[in-house]
Amino acid sequence: MIEVIGLNKQFSNNVVFKNYNKVISDRKVCIEAPNGHGKTTLLMILAGLDKPQSGSFLFSGSALTEPTKSVAIASDRIALPDFLTSKQIIELSINTIGCEWPQALITGFNFNAFLNTRFDALSSGNQKKCQLIIALMRGAPYLFLDEPSAAMDQNSIEYLLNLLDVYLIDKPNGQIIITCHEPEVFIEHGFKCEPL
Repeated sequence: MIEVIGLNKQFSNNVVFKNYNKVISDRKVCIEAPNGHGKTTLLMILAGLDKPQSGSFLFSGSALTEPTKSVAIASDRIALPDFLTSKQIIELSINTIGCEWPQALITGFNFNAFLNTRFDALSSGNQKKCQLIIALMRGAPYLFLDEPSAAMDQNSIEYLLNLLDVYLIDKPNGQIIITCHEPEVFIEHGFKCEPL
């Protein structure tokens, strides 16, 4: 369960959250809101990659002391080094977090042919796959996916859905939180839709 308590966040004069409180108790949740209402910002704050003006967050009743070990996120908001190849970016992530080469994910997303392509030369769908591979290979108990099906081919979406079906089996306190514009696909796979 994730609790958001008294979140305040604004960008210059744009107030995104004002004394916002939310409890996310379901294990698989799809957050719904119109574009520009703070879905991505909330995920980035929960992942520790964006700072609020104020607020606190509890994960299964406790504050996270090392979010990098407990949380994985895939989002277009995270700028990957576009001058590196996909393989170099994945290797950089492996060296940072100390996990194995994610061959099963690379094969499952049909990504082998793009490993030697610079990130900035990838299609938006293949950039999304690279982001997902980096997030999923961590095996973190809290997984945040921002628009995970956007621009991806149907086979890759089906592969992702199958992965998410079993992702939490060995993570008793884990949660998957996604944002998307086609929630019905995820509802069929056990996700509960919640308004922001």
